[in-house]
Amino acid sequence: MLERARGIVKDVFGYDGFRPLQEEVIAAIMAKRDALVVMPTGGGKSLCYQVPALASEGLTVVVSPLISLMKDQVDQLRALGVDAVLLNSTLSAEEYAHNTAMVRAGTARLLYIAPESLMKREVLSLLESARVECLAIDEAHCISEWGHNFRPDYLKLAGIARSIGAERILALTATATPPVVRDICSSFGIPPTGAIVTGFYRPNLELVIEDSPADTRDRRLVERLRQRAPGATIVYVTLQKTAERVAALLRDAGFPARAYHAGLEADARSVIQDEWMRSDRGIVV
Repeated sequence: MLERARGIVKDVFGYDGFRPLQEEVIAAIMAKRDALVVMPTGGGKSLCYQVPALASEGLTVVVSPLISLMKDQVDQLRALGVDAVLLNSTLSAEEYAHNTAMVRAGTARLLYIAPESLMKREVLSLLESARVECLAIDEAHCISEWGHNFRPDYLKLAGIARSIGAERILALTATATPPVVRDICSSFGIPPTGAIVTGFYRPNLELVIEDSPADTRDRRLVERLRQRAPGATIVYVTLQKTAERVAALLRDAGFPARAYHAGLEADARSVIQDEWMRSDRGIVV
């Protein structure tokens, strides 16, 4: 089994080998064992379900609360020749129908879906008629009330996994304290030995915290951006109107900034995301 997985990693994704513990996770999933994976952001969690998906005949369903991340992964997989589709609110009626038809016909290998979309009766009916080999749950810390981003819809996923006949569960997160790990394992019946935790530390990331009063925040942001070399940048704020205001502020200061939030039309969000992904200096707020 692992020889086939190694071939997929090389031939489809272009990697010479696995990162630490990826092989252990993939071996567990291909042996039809449930698992929880805690890996740092950028540690290669997505390969832990993408490789088994391509090594099997059934469908892998990937649950993610991040629509922009779903689109990014599906675009990347399609560029590699992988039949991956998504179902979410950004699709046109024609796109939605096309993607569901691929799932129904058994030609889709991976289906990316938001938890809210997964709750719809028509989606559950679609998946109940498919062979779901793996239900991969990204941002799995959302299951736990001890997690930093608890979402009640995530509590329903264990029942949904049973109703659609998922052959195994793979829960993934970059941040899970021991209580959260226990919560996730308990919710999905994952044995303690199925929890694979690599830690959070990333030597190539630097976190710098600066206390900035509200009346100087805009000025300090512009100063910071001018002090550093141009590069792809994300500025996080808490409100849609703040995103629009700060993007306008940065444009007035000469930066190529765009606001990105749920209040924009789906087509506009898609264009902004694609432009930012292609740019080596773009800023989204």
